[in-house]
Amino acid sequence: MIKRVTVICENSVQTSVSVIGEHGLSFYIEDDNGATVFDTGQGLGFMNNMKILGKSFSAVERIILSHGHYDHTGGLLPLLKERKEKTPVYLHPSAFFEKGALLPDGSMRNIGFQFAKDEYEKNGAEFKEISGFTKITDSIAAISEVKHPDGWRAWDTRLMRNKDDKITADPFEDDLSLILETPSGPVVLLGCAHAGIIEILDSLSEKTGYKSFHAVIGGTHLDSAPAEYVDRSIDVLRSYNVEKVAVSHCTGLRVAARFASEFREKFINASVGKLFEF
Repeated sequence: MIKRVTVICENSVQTSVSVIGEHGLSFYIEDDNGATVFDTGQGLGFMNNMKILGKSFSAVERIILSHGHYDHTGGLLPLLKERKEKTPVYLHPSAFFEKGALLPDGSMRNIGFQFAKDEYEKNGAEFKEISGFTKITDSIAAISEVKHPDGWRAWDTRLMRNKDDKITADPFEDDLSLILETPSGPVVLLGCAHAGIIEILDSLSEKTGYKSFHAVIGGTHLDSAPAEYVDRSIDVLRSYNVEKVAVSHCTGLRVAARFASEFREKFINASVGKLFEF
C-alpha cells in the first residue's frame, strides 16, 4: 500500500529548505518497496527539489504522466538522464499530440512536450500507453477518457490540440488521474483535472465502487470554471466524505481561498515540500 506522497513541484513552497516553486506539478509516491513519480513539473525545480527533499532517483520504479503539457513533463528528460537505465513511463496515447494555447493576437504557443518522443526513448523511457481505467500496480490505478455529455469542452477555452494537422479545442482524452490504495483509504491524485473534477471522481467511484475518498490532492483547474461548477465541485467532494482536500497548481487563488473557507480543517495547501502520510 502507498504510505507517503510528497509534493516535489508546485506553484508555491511550504518548507524552509531551498526548494524551488514553479508553475507545474509533481508528486513522489512511496510504498515500502519503491517509488512512483507522478508528473515532473516544468523542469526548473524538479531535480533540485528531489535532491533537497531527500528523494531517491534510484528508487523510482515508474513514471506516470497526467497529460502532455510542458508544466507536467518538463522534468522527464533530466530524470531519465539521472537514472541512466530503462524506466517505464505511463501515459495516454494522445499525450504526444501537439498542444497549444491561443494568445490574444490569435497565434498559438506550444505548451506540449519539449522534445520528440524518440529523444526520451534514447534516454531510457519505455513508454507504456494506457487508456480508460488501468491498474498499474496493486496500489495504483489510473483513469482517463472519463464520460462527458455531447458538446463538452474544457473550461479553459484557450487550450488547443493539433491532430492530423487539424487544430481543435483539446478534448483532453489524455487527462489522467490516479487512485491510490493507502492504509487510510483511497486517495485521488489529480494532475490538472482538465477533464473535470466532478466527472473524474464520479468515474473513479463507478469503476472502483468506492463511495468515499480519504483525500483528493492536486490541481483542479477550477479558476476558469463557472461559479455553478465550483459550487457543485464542493458539494461532490462533501458527498464523497473527503477528509483531506489538498488543492494546488492550476486551482487558482480565488478558488483555493473558497475551498479553504468551505472545508476549514480539512483543507490543505499542497505546496512544494508538503508530505502526506497515510
